[in-house]
Amino acid sequence: MNKDFIQINGATEVLAIIADPVYQASTPGLANALLADEKLNQVLIPLHVKTLGLSDVINSLRHINNFVGAVVSMPHKTDIIKLLDELTPEAKQVGACNVIRRNRDGKLIGTMLDGEGFVKGLLDAGHLVKSKHIFLVGAGGAASGIAFAVAKHGADRLRIFNRTRDKADNLISNVKKVYPNLNIEYSDKISDEDQIIINGTSIGMKENNGLPISLSNVSESSVVAEVVITPELTTFLNEAKNKNCIIHKGKPMLEGQIRMMIDFINEVKN
Repeated sequence: MNKDFIQINGATEVLAIIADPVYQASTPGLANALLADEKLNQVLIPLHVKTLGLSDVINSLRHINNFVGAVVSMPHKTDIIKLLDELTPEAKQVGACNVIRRNRDGKLIGTMLDGEGFVKGLLDAGHLVKSKHIFLVGAGGAASGIAFAVAKHGADRLRIFNRTRDKADNLISNVKKVYPNLNIEYSDKISDEDQIIINGTSIGMKENNGLPISLSNVSESSVVAEVVITPELTTFLNEAKNKNCIIHKGKPMLEGQIRMMIDFINEVKN
């Protein structure tokens, strides 16, 4: 018998990843390997949940006494906020959540770790954020988390593009309130001064998605980064690679926060 196989029994606690779609998720493999290493009697399973069913699923989880928490992925990171009992300061700040914990009394608490996970992934790969000019595509849950995180870690300038301008302007306003000295503005065009370019959207999960933004003006010295984990090389990263840019794949964002996710979920309170 494979010694690494997680032995499930009646005392096993259940974790989940909630997403739509969920087939491409790397979280189960990474999380279950960590849980096995820690010798925790827990297992993380994928739950494919459509937006219309999100409320019913979340409310049901309150009544499952051996459910301890879940990773929340696209497209639910913003919608789930209104379904939870409490939010950490980070989730309130960003207005999105990517991890929930169920306390023993059934209350659901949410936090946001995407931003810290993304920055940790960059730093682990040797890409500094401090004093950099950063261009971010997106204004949804993951992108918002990244915007606050790069501001926190000392980015010199942050420019944000989103196909819905109002959402980008709202994110810019929210970040500016917390980091008033940050040079932050809206832009619909990358320049050769942008040192780190980030796709913070789900564009790229499907082959026919196209590009989230044109890379026509990108500098070869720029780091072009993704939040999309599967496929490993999105159209965006392939385009950057063809322009001889440094590429940074999506998986390090998850790897950078998987420990933080498990720790938050297991911080169970009465």
